Amino acid sequence: MRQGFLHNDAVLTRRLKENDKSAFELIFNNFSRRLYCFTLGYVHSQAEAEEIIQNVFISLWENRDMLNEAFPLQNYLYKVTINHIYNYFKQQSVRRNYKERVMLEGSEADLEVEQSILANDLEETVNRFIEDLPLRQQIIYRLSRMEGLCHAEIAQRMGLSIRAVENHIYRTLKYIREKLQEESLLAE
Repeated sequence: MRQGFLHNDAVLTRRLKENDKSAFELIFNNFSRRLYCFTLGYVHSQAEAEEIIQNVFISLWENRDMLNEAFPLQNYLYKVTINHIYNYFKQQSVRRNYKERVMLEGSEADLEVEQSILANDLEETVNRFIEDLPLRQQIIYRLSRMEGLCHAEIAQRMGLSIRAVENHIYRTLKYIREKLQEESLLAE
């Protein structure tokens, strides 16, 4: 019985290699349902299983010249099906990774925008507080924080001692911290 099956495989394979469409239809009718059920057990989607089986038989037809008549068709078809299932899962993994990356990048972009907005709000608030300070304190703070001058450079430019500059900056920072705490308490 097995020998007859192999003989039929060899005949079908030979006919398929000779572009015999009726041999292809016979192979399709004999194997498509079993391969579909096999595939469905892995992919759990009827549409995906149908597409995989369709691709298996397209592959069979396109590669019919390379078929080996000594190799059982069933083994060949299951091997091709397994490869298509494997490729399906690989493709799903790539899609999932892409979606995760897009979502993560989107989240990072959103976070950057949010941080930028918060930084701008904080800068505006601090500038508002600075405007309430005496003029000398405002100038010293801006020279230190906005122009990046060191205490000695500010002292030389303003004609003050380094210690006086340090005191002005200390008092300004303390004032800003207190005002920020007051505003955050009011916001709550």
